[in-house]
Amino acid sequence: MNEAFTKLTVDSQEIITKYSRLRPIYISEGQFLNQFIWSGYYETEYCATEKYLFFKVKINNEYVTMMPYCKQEDIVTSFFEIKDYFNNELNQPLKMFLTDRNFVETLEQSERFIKEFSINEDRSTFDYMYEAEKLRTLKGKAMHKKKNHLNGFLKEYDGRYEYRTLCCSNMNEVKQFHEEWLLAKGEVERQNTIDSEEAGVFRIFENCKAVDCKLGGVYMDGKLEAYTIGSYNPELQCAFIHIEKANFEYKGLYNFINQQFLIHEFPDALLVNREDDLGQEGLRKSKLSYKPLRLEEKFHLYEK
Repeated sequence: MNEAFTKLTVDSQEIITKYSRLRPIYISEGQFLNQFIWSGYYETEYCATEKYLFFKVKINNEYVTMMPYCKQEDIVTSFFEIKDYFNNELNQPLKMFLTDRNFVETLEQSERFIKEFSINEDRSTFDYMYEAEKLRTLKGKAMHKKKNHLNGFLKEYDGRYEYRTLCCSNMNEVKQFHEEWLLAKGEVERQNTIDSEEAGVFRIFENCKAVDCKLGGVYMDGKLEAYTIGSYNPELQCAFIHIEKANFEYKGLYNFINQQFLIHEFPDALLVNREDDLGQEGLRKSKLSYKPLRLEEKFHLYEK
């Protein structure tokens, strides 16, 4: 493999998006914004060949990769070319993380793959996929409790809330709220689960004009108290919600911004990917309570 690796930056957006749409990818890792948020944490580099693009990332000082972007018919050949690179150039066995079910099922048609690799399902990384219209309207018996929570918010804070579409001119407000949100979460939780994401969020703020994304916020008494960041894949008609933060002192605020962001920023979306639950019990319970259409499964592949 003679192609060079390139550090993932905001300037990588066009080429990564181009390759990611060679086949339908519904997992969040198929979106540039997800890769961009975590690129600093994983020291992400990518290599674009004629038929596919793949990533090289660092986990615990070891190189691993993620599912490459390629056409359906190129999955098997691309996979084994990447294996050869890891074996011959890096002198290590291949570890490929965060592959979707279609990718795995295609590889399973290869006897060589079955012989040489093991497959591990990772429930904590499964993405939650929803019908967009149900999240916009909260209609139906299954959404009754959510509708009650939203109505409670609207009644209790009547006249005090306002949803606004945000842009780069709002970045100072968003940064200030984000810092306040981090402080409210507490030092222990911040160290354990938030710091790596925080760096990526601020990378979006710093490159606001260049990143293709949507931002929305809710003001309470004129002060920003919630914001969210998402991206959209028009071919899939799917909105991806990458970041969502709200002041938990306002009961029902998360319900409100969840709904309003879809109404205002993604009116044409048929599907919504709200990413994974990180294996956290509380977050899993919350995401399941919105009655997902399905879970987008993810798998890790290990060379034996």
